[in-house]
Amino acid sequence: MRCVLQRVTEARCVIEGETVGEIGAGYMILTGFCAADTKDTIDRMIRKILGLRVFSDEQGKMNRSLLDVEGSVNAIMEYLSDGWSEEGTSQIALQTKITEPEGSAEQLAYVKDLLGTFSTSLSSSNANRLKNVNSASNYIDGTVLYPGEEFSTHDMIAPFTAERGYAEASNYVNGEIVDGMGGGVCQVSTTLYNAVLRAELEVTERAPHSMTVSYVKLSEDAAIAGTWKDFKFRNSSEYPIYIEGYTTSDKKVVF
Repeated sequence: MRCVLQRVTEARCVIEGETVGEIGAGYMILTGFCAADTKDTIDRMIRKILGLRVFSDEQGKMNRSLLDVEGSVNAIMEYLSDGWSEEGTSQIALQTKITEPEGSAEQLAYVKDLLGTFSTSLSSSNANRLKNVNSASNYIDGTVLYPGEEFSTHDMIAPFTAERGYAEASNYVNGEIVDGMGGGVCQVSTTLYNAVLRAELEVTERAPHSMTVSYVKLSEDAAIAGTWKDFKFRNSSEYPIYIEGYTTSDKKVVF
């Protein structure tokens, strides 16, 4: 069976007449080798295309047009099997699917009142600990939680790896202070916990540290440890809530 190797000079994803993502020169498509290998190669290529656009409808909702990777791969495979020519340039319409978000613009308009806030000091933190607190806060910042949804701090900020912006710093393990990746993220969960209490939202899971911490009073902490200690809460209000978290230049973490 003939194997054709073609260098792709350009590939674009076009939705409603506008280019929303593209691949530059250098990506390869194998055609005519075997169906499985070809499909896998095309699949990898398509997944590198940015396929997300947001459109507004008349009711104020935001509709998302998402690239249907499987449908697009099948469309390309069908085109290749029906007599694709090596010469010239061909255009194939990629498949998309529309998904409606959970909230409308009307609902999100209620996200304007401050429900609760809290801050803790990072004045005694070294550079690595500051880095960990900042990274964890950034992962939480901007979260929108709809009525009835539960938020897991661990799921939002883990895993604790260098690739995700974490470093080794002191943390508590079985009553001892040891260095570990992500040391200090418990101050993030603790600060968020106190903000949630002041917002009068439903706390569904919270565990204390094995030793006392200096940045809050006794019983005001919320530890994170693997999957067995987590801080979780539910949006028990009638409207969506927006979570804002950040560190400040004067060494504080705020929610």
